[in-house]
Amino acid sequence: MKELISFPKVIEIQFNNLCNSSCTICPYKDMHYDKHFMEDELFSKFLQEIQLEKPERIIPYLNNEPFTDRNFIDKLERLRLCYDGEIEISTNAALLDQEKIEKLAKIKLTELRISMFGFYGDTYKRFMPTLNREKVLQNIKTIAEIFKDSQTKRSIVVIDDGTIEEVEFNEMQDFVEKLGYQFCRWGFLDRAKNVAKKSNNFYNDSVNFCEQFRPSERIHILANGDVIFCCQDWSNEFKVGNIHDSTIKEIWNGKIYQNLRDSLFSNDKKAPELCCNCKLAHKK
Repeated sequence: MKELISFPKVIEIQFNNLCNSSCTICPYKDMHYDKHFMEDELFSKFLQEIQLEKPERIIPYLNNEPFTDRNFIDKLERLRLCYDGEIEISTNAALLDQEKIEKLAKIKLTELRISMFGFYGDTYKRFMPTLNREKVLQNIKTIAEIFKDSQTKRSIVVIDDGTIEEVEFNEMQDFVEKLGYQFCRWGFLDRAKNVAKKSNNFYNDSVNFCEQFRPSERIHILANGDVIFCCQDWSNEFKVGNIHDSTIKEIWNGKIYQNLRDSLFSNDKKAPELCCNCKLAHKK
């Protein structure tokens, strides 16, 4: 593993751990989490540290739908007041409306990603059965209009799990690109065997590399303050600390975190089971 940086480049953080969707390619619906909203005291503590350390990018999203928090935009505004780095948001866009979109446009986001796992009505219903496709399409159009002069990168993310016809991908790409979005067609990822009904059928006992360098570049903070080793840890098994008790920097450089990194990147040690089950980790 390359030399560890003293503070993470990227912070993925939940301000709440809720989701309004039951996407068939996502583990969320099977996790049965206790409901958590980040306490204001903890949120303020987080703001103080990132103001001091200045990470490259903050992603206020982690295995949840951020707009299930009614105060999410207020938190974004507070974040932007003390942080001038990159902010990336990922959302299914179902809870947005024109007022919220207008407020978002004033925050100077770096990137806004919208998950839309199907373009045709029957495909969308199959992948995202609890959401209103027509409302989402309207919000996508509203964002395109309100953000048309913005520097914010906008993208639509669709997952290719092998069941969608090529013609649908083509029509979707044409639709979103005309609205000024980037079209992102990503392969299916079973989140390290956490998706119950579909698998990448991947296991590698001799993992020593992560394609996305997550353990050495980004940290993952849950709404209750727990820090987990990777975003693929949907069961929150690999906890490395809690920002109630320690700073982000202390956790990042702590022994628990470092031991897990060493296990992943070593040729001689057994990698965490989480990594052995993930197709983004393999033998270099």
